[in-house]
Amino acid sequence: MRSAWCCSIGVALFTASVSLGAVSAPPFSFSLAADGVAGGGNVADFGTVVQTAPTEWLFQGSYHGNSGTALSWIYLVDPDPFVTGTFTVTNETTTTRDYVLDFVLPVSPALTASLLSGQVSGTLTDSDGSGSALLTSISGGFVYSALADDSIVQGLMANALQQVTSVNGTTSFSGGSFGFPVPVSGPSINSSIGIRFAFSLSAGDSASFSSVFVANPIPAPSVLVVGCLLGVGSRKRDTRVTDYADRFARRS
Repeated sequence: MRSAWCCSIGVALFTASVSLGAVSAPPFSFSLAADGVAGGGNVADFGTVVQTAPTEWLFQGSYHGNSGTALSWIYLVDPDPFVTGTFTVTNETTTTRDYVLDFVLPVSPALTASLLSGQVSGTLTDSDGSGSALLTSISGGFVYSALADDSIVQGLMANALQQVTSVNGTTSFSGGSFGFPVPVSGPSINSSIGIRFAFSLSAGDSASFSSVFVANPIPAPSVLVVGCLLGVGSRKRDTRVTDYADRFARRS
C-alpha cells in the first residue's frame, strides 16, 4: 500500500501547469456559495498539486472569498475515480452563514454501472471565543452528498445539529457512512463524481470535514469470478481509500 504522505515527502511540490510523468493533473474543481455569494475555480490554481501515483494527485491549498469565508483543504483524487480528503471553513462574519461547497472530479473512463462507498466525519470549533458554536444542516437536508454527473446518489447527516458550549471548545462527530464494508449499487457515471457539503455555521466559528467517496465499476461476470478466486476486488481498493481518509482525519 502506498501512502500519499510517504510519497509526498520525497517529491517536490509542482504547480498545476507542470506535467508530471507526461500526465497532467485532472481539472479538479470547487465551488463555494456563502449566502448566495459564489466563488470557486480549479483547485490547483489555489495551491499546490503533487502526483503521488500514476493516476493519483494530492491537492493542497486555500481560498479566501469575498463573502467573509476562509477555506483550506487537502485532497487526494483519482479519475478512476475516488475523492478523499479534508477541508476547514471559517465563518469570519458576525452572522450565521449558509454554505454549499462542491468538490468535483472528472471521471475517466466512464462507468456503465457502479459500486459506491463513502463516509464523513468532522469537528466544530468555537474559533472566536464566544463560548458557543453551532453547525446544522440546511432545511433538514444532507450535510454530505455524493454526486455522480452532478446528481445526488447518496447522502449523510440529514437533520444534523452539532454544538459547542465552552470557550474555544471543539467537538468531534461521525457523520456516518455508506457502502462499507459492502459497496452499494450506483448508476452509470459518464462525466464526473464529487462531494457536496451544505450546512449552516455560526458567526466567527470553524468546521472541518474529512470525507471519502469512491466509485468502482461493476466487473463483467468473468472478471468477477476471477477476482473472487484470487481474493481481490473492490474491497481492496475501498480499504486503501479508507486508509487515506483516516490519515486525513488524524491531521485535521
